[in-house]
Amino acid sequence: MFYDKFIALCEERGIKPSPLLRSLGYSATNLKKWQNGGTITSGTLEDLARYFDVPVGYFFDDNISTNGINVIEENNTIKVVFNAIKSQPNTTVSLMTGRSLSAHTLSRISNYLNYPPDYLVKNGMSDGVGDIENESDIPDDIISPKELILNILAKVPASEEYNYLQVRISTIIIKNLGQKGITKENLLEMGLVKKKIRDLYDFSMAAEKKIGLNYSDLMNILEKFHVSYDFMLTGHGE
Repeated sequence: MFYDKFIALCEERGIKPSPLLRSLGYSATNLKKWQNGGTITSGTLEDLARYFDVPVGYFFDDNISTNGINVIEENNTIKVVFNAIKSQPNTTVSLMTGRSLSAHTLSRISNYLNYPPDYLVKNGMSDGVGDIENESDIPDDIISPKELILNILAKVPASEEYNYLQVRISTIIIKNLGQKGITKENLLEMGLVKKKIRDLYDFSMAAEKKIGLNYSDLMNILEKFHVSYDFMLTGHGE
């Protein structure tokens, strides 16, 4: 049951459940609701999984159809997604991990974003991201800078440097969205992961401590606010 696993995690790490929930922006009254098998939103579940640094699936029993708690969301539920992944393991295996970029690729995307390479990479490294493995560049006429960036955001970061790059791109995106009057509150109302959004808008927080937007987030923003990927990434166009 979700509640039991949540309480066990708190006890294991010496954390009091009520203050933890309040620190994440949730009411402590949720505890009683969850104890009685009440609903939990996917956003809350993802926030807790991120806080404890465990996969979302940790909170589910082996037979998640009888785990004793309902997970609700406006569109797709975490339970539905989790079931889909379990039934299609090849999909999970095929997720690409992001490790490094070549200097040429970094130059292309920085020119497109109109930000210097040093803004995008950690510690001012302008020759790439992380430990470069001399990956082959895709010819310029095969894939555009916009497609390169969307591909970056679609990958699972396999290094701190790659995560840093995703966060920097995400910071550019939320600044461009601000030009359209799209605020942090608007993104939170969409059901995006609360902690991720709040952290991205905390410009005093180090980028290394944040998580970037993913491709799915951008798709949801596009559908909700009718802004193009070009505008999100460059601040130009519709």
